[in-house]
Amino acid sequence: AFQMQQTQQQQGQQQPGQHAAGSVGGGTAASSAARESIFERSGGFVYIRNFFGERDYELLLAECGVLRAQVGAERRACARQRLGMMVPADNLVSKAFMNQRVAERLSTLVGRAVLPADVPVEYRIYPQGSCMDWHQDVALYTEPQYEIVFTLLNSSDSQTQWQDPEGQRRGGWTEPNSIIVVRAESVLHRVTPITTGERSIIKFVYTTTLDKTQDYYDNLLTYSGPPL
Repeated sequence: AFQMQQTQQQQGQQQPGQHAAGSVGGGTAASSAARESIFERSGGFVYIRNFFGERDYELLLAECGVLRAQVGAERRACARQRLGMMVPADNLVSKAFMNQRVAERLSTLVGRAVLPADVPVEYRIYPQGSCMDWHQDVALYTEPQYEIVFTLLNSSDSQTQWQDPEGQRRGGWTEPNSIIVVRAESVLHRVTPITTGERSIIKFVYTTTLDKTQDYYDNLLTYSGPPL
């Protein structure tokens, strides 16, 4: 079993990005902020199942099938043999994740008002032989952003692992249509090497500010130029 906070999402026939009322912990962002949030209670690394309803998930699968022909080699030093691409802002995939409804949902989860970041959404593929070493996400904004990983498909034997405040290693296999939420410059985490199968994800970002760091601009060069 995945050894971290899990929150079961309600399913329905929403459009991409919509959610059922109260599906993440209940209440509003303001009421959640008045007490310890799900994100805080989990130690800053949250795993949530069934993020989209079945119909919307199938739409995302189909669109990513089209995008797959455009992926290329990634140049992040901690990512080994991973493929990916920046998804255009007007693409269905970007629109599904970057909208007010998802912002409200994530605000409730983390206990702070967050907004869609202006860093591009990424579609990433982990083929056999790929992995991601232990790392902390770098801050792209002057207040560290929340990075969200949506597992699209996963036939691999890899695990997503993280280190809790006591130094214990936790984690497990991420199922399709789930998300992980982590804040930059906080929790150490990694993806273990894939020896069989494949894993594909969508990475997107929410933030409390749009004031940028230099790393924001370096991040835009992820799929071109020399290794970071």
